[in-house]
Amino acid sequence: MSVLALGIFISVMLLVLLGLQIYWIVSLRKAQKAYLEQARHEQPTMWDVREVLREGDKDLAVQLYCDIFRIHDIERARKEVDEFARNIIK
Repeated sequence: MSVLALGIFISVMLLVLLGLQIYWIVSLRKAQKAYLEQARHEQPTMWDVREVLREGDKDLAVQLYCDIFRIHDIERARKEVDEFARNIIK
């Protein structure tokens, strides 16, 4: 009986952890969307790209970079943002 209870406890804990991860991902996506919406109303600047890079969100930085320079080639923008990131870290 205790093995069954332990199995149920572990299953419940794993489900709780999975739920927390899903909640965290959804919250992060909402925050990114809200930031992008705000950035669309206010023209983003390279300072915004710099701040987003410092926070560690490279994908959002690439999106902002594309908005600033009206770039449609994501790979080119990614390379340029990587170069920019290397320059601001120095």
